[in-house]
Amino acid sequence: MRPKLALLFALGGIILLALGAGYIVFSKGHIDLNKLKIHYSKNFPIKLGLDLQGGSHLVYKADFKDISDADKSQALVAVRDTIERRVNSFGVAEPQVLVEGQDRIIVELPGIKNVKDAIDQIGQTPFLEFRTKSDKEPEATVGADGKVSINATAGWDKTGLSGKQLKRATADLQQSRGSIGGGDVVVRLEFNDEGKKLFGDITSKSVGKQIAIFLDNNIISAPTVQTAITDGTAIITGNFTIDQAKQLATRLNSGALPVPIELISEQTVGATLGKESVHKSLIAGMLGLLLIILFMIMYYRFPGLLAVLALGVYVVVSLAVIQIGISLTAVILVGIFFFLGLTVSGYFGLLAFASYMLLMFLGGVQPVTLTLAGIAGFILSVGMAVDANILIFERTKEEIRAGKDIARAVNDGFDRAWLSIRDSNMSSLITTLILYMFGSPSIRGFAITLGIGILISMFTAISVTRTLLRLFLTNKVLSHPWLFGVARKT
Repeated sequence: MRPKLALLFALGGIILLALGAGYIVFSKGHIDLNKLKIHYSKNFPIKLGLDLQGGSHLVYKADFKDISDADKSQALVAVRDTIERRVNSFGVAEPQVLVEGQDRIIVELPGIKNVKDAIDQIGQTPFLEFRTKSDKEPEATVGADGKVSINATAGWDKTGLSGKQLKRATADLQQSRGSIGGGDVVVRLEFNDEGKKLFGDITSKSVGKQIAIFLDNNIISAPTVQTAITDGTAIITGNFTIDQAKQLATRLNSGALPVPIELISEQTVGATLGKESVHKSLIAGMLGLLLIILFMIMYYRFPGLLAVLALGVYVVVSLAVIQIGISLTAVILVGIFFFLGLTVSGYFGLLAFASYMLLMFLGGVQPVTLTLAGIAGFILSVGMAVDANILIFERTKEEIRAGKDIARAVNDGFDRAWLSIRDSNMSSLITTLILYMFGSPSIRGFAITLGIGILISMFTAISVTRTLLRLFLTNKVLSHPWLFGVARKT
C-alpha cells in the first residue's frame, strides 16, 4: 500500500502542477489568490521583443576626440552601461542597449512607437566635465550664414576631470563654509578616489582662478577657487530650485557619461515579424507536436501514450515558466534542488518547486522577452522533450526481450537510460550557457527558452512518465508486452 500511496501522492502533485501552470497560461498571466483568502494578485503578461511588437530604434555615436585609443573600448562600454541604467530607470520594457562597431551604441525600445517618446525616455544624458581658465584668447568662428560665434568651451582648458570620476550627486543646501560656489540650493558632487586626487590637484593649482563646470558643453557654474579642495567634493550652483537641483542630481547619477554622444539615427520599427509570423510559427509548432504524438503512440503504444500526457504537462509548465520568468538566483537555487531531486531524492524536487514559488511571490523572477528566436528555441525543445522517453522506452524493450517482467524492465530501463539522459542534457545545457553568455540578444533569447525546455523535459521524462508507468503497471492488462511494442521471446 505504501508504494502505491506514494505514487498516488506523486500523481496528485503532477495534476496540481499541470492545473496551476494551465491556469497561468490560459488566464494570460493573471494570478489572483484573493479568492483563496491569500492576499496576492499579480499580472505576468507575455513580453514580446522588438521584432514581434515593434518599437523604436536609436543609434548614438560616441565622440572620442579627447580619448586615447587604449581607452576607447572601455569608454564605449561605460557609455552603454550608463544609457542602459538610464533607460531602465524610466521603466522601458526590456530595452536592448548594444555596442556596434568602434563608436556606436544601438538602443532598441520595444513597444515605443513614437521616436520622440523614445528619445525623451533616454533623455539628455548629461556630459559633465571641469575646465580651467585658459591663458589663450578664444577664437571666433564664422558659420555658413556669415554669423560670428564663439564656442562655449573656447577659452577653457580640459582638466581630465569629468563624469567618469563621479561617484554620487545629491541636491543640497549650501553649507556655511566657502567652497567653489555660492547660492542656496546646490548640487553636491562626490568623486571616486581617482577624481578626488585629480580634483585636489586641479584646485591646488587654481587658487584665485576660475574653474568652470560644463554640462553638455554649456557652462552652468564658473566659481573662483578660494582654497584647495582635497576631500573629493564639489558644488554646482546656478540659482536652482529644489526640484531643478533634484532633477539634475538624478540625471547625473543615472547618466554622467565619460564621453559625449550624438544621436545620428532614429526610426520607428514596425513588427517585422508580427502577428503573421507568430501565427505561422505556432502552426509549425502544432504540426510538429502532432507528428510527435502520432509517432510516439504508433511506435511505443501504451508508454507512448503516457509520454504524450507527460509532453502535455511539459508544454503548459514551460509556457508558464516563460511567462512568469526566470532569474540568475532562480537558476542557481532552483537548479541545485532540481538536480538533487532527480539524482538523490524526490523531496529535493519539492524544495525546487517551493523555492521557485517563493521567488515568484517575492518578485525574484522576471518574465522572459519572447522573440522569434525564442519561439524557435521553444519549438525545438518540444522535439527534444521526447528524446529522453525514447531512450527509456528503447532500453525497456531490450529488458523485456531479455525475459524480465514488465515492472522490473521499466525500472531497469529508467535506471540504465538515466546516465545517457543526464550526459546529453548536461552537454546541451552547457551549450545554451555558452550561447547566452557570448551570443547576440536574439541568440540569447533562443538559449533561454531552449534551456528552460531542457530542464523541464528532464522532469517530465524522469518524474511524470515514470510515475504514470508505475501507477498503471499494477493493472495486468496494461502491463502486457504487446502494449510496449515488443513480443516476449520464447
